[in-house]
Amino acid sequence: METIKTLSTRCSTRSFKSEQISDAELSAVLDGAYLAPVAMGKYEDTKLLVIQNQDVLNKVNELFAAAVHDESMRPTYGAPTVIYVLGKEDAEDILIGMNAGAVTENMLIAATNAGLGSCYLMGVSQVLYKNEEVKKLLQIPEGYRTLSAVALGYPTEALSERSVDKNKMDTLYIK
Repeated sequence: METIKTLSTRCSTRSFKSEQISDAELSAVLDGAYLAPVAMGKYEDTKLLVIQNQDVLNKVNELFAAAVHDESMRPTYGAPTVIYVLGKEDAEDILIGMNAGAVTENMLIAATNAGLGSCYLMGVSQVLYKNEEVKKLLQIPEGYRTLSAVALGYPTEALSERSVDKNKMDTLYIK
């Protein structure tokens, strides 16, 4: 797939089939993460956590719903795979945030290129990252925290290319 076509096809999928993605598709998405730029090349400060256990994902949804006092919330949208991006707790916030953003976006693009649906999950990481039950459930390594996550799976509706909206954001030029 061409780069611009992949980018214009990428969208947030919030409805997934229950079928698990293949190991080859997961590997392609992880390759995207491994190719992301990371501040000063310190890849050791970033970890990925792949969750494909539905019981664990259901518990994450329950804990999130309780934390935001809304039992209807299901922040993983029924995706069969969720990949968390972890960063060192003692790292500079702007650096770990930028690293997580680059890694996450690369995974979203790689997922689209593989024909998968994906969704950038920020809230589920930010609301729960200090929750000790979540840290234990997800086996977060000591000294690390969740930064973002990506929901992955086969979308219930086909992905489709959209046109580029050049008026979406102001573009300023200095020539």
